[in-house]
Amino acid sequence: MNSLYIPFLWELLFVIATILLPKETLTLFFVFYLGLIYYFYFFYKQFSFRKLYKNFRRIITFWIPVAITFLGLYLVNYIRTTVIPGLIIGGRDGTVQIIYHNELGPTLLYAVMMIILKPVAEELFFRKAIIKYGSRKKVIAFTVLSLLLCALSRAHGLIGIAEWMLMALPVTIAYVATRNIYISLTAHVLFEFYDNIYAVVYMIARIFKR
Repeated sequence: MNSLYIPFLWELLFVIATILLPKETLTLFFVFYLGLIYYFYFFYKQFSFRKLYKNFRRIITFWIPVAITFLGLYLVNYIRTTVIPGLIIGGRDGTVQIIYHNELGPTLLYAVMMIILKPVAEELFFRKAIIKYGSRKKVIAFTVLSLLLCALSRAHGLIGIAEWMLMALPVTIAYVATRNIYISLTAHVLFEFYDNIYAVVYMIARIFKR
């Protein structure tokens, strides 16, 4: 865990910054995710394009788990966005809102961050780097830690933290079950694309129709 002191401190600074600068969350999230990717790709060697390409060629052991994980993300997102709000009347869940201007630059920045940087950074840090294998108790402890830290990067309130822990559950289960970060990473990227692309395209269309 010695190599994780820097990303742990990076997340702590990020959380503090989102509290102090709530209107700058787009830039803060972008820098946070980009910093994690830079660290884990160049220094911690958590990702290989060659291994990703090899996984893409496996239907049963790769694409089927990816599809199952995607469906899991779809289900928990439905619960978070549709079921849970109906149970919380007049309350805020504490989720950190990503605020950006209705302009082309910020919209494209948001799209790149949410569809590429966010899922890649979260999988490399919160899954592959944090979750360690060994005894069952060790796996459970590190899995809970990864879920909690991932949720803390997206929410400050207890309800929001619980919601984002739920959101991270499918990719966490996929990684723990398969020990293949490329499965959870691919499913995560595909889901973020599905979840964000309509809003991004709609926003860009509105900008060009002004």
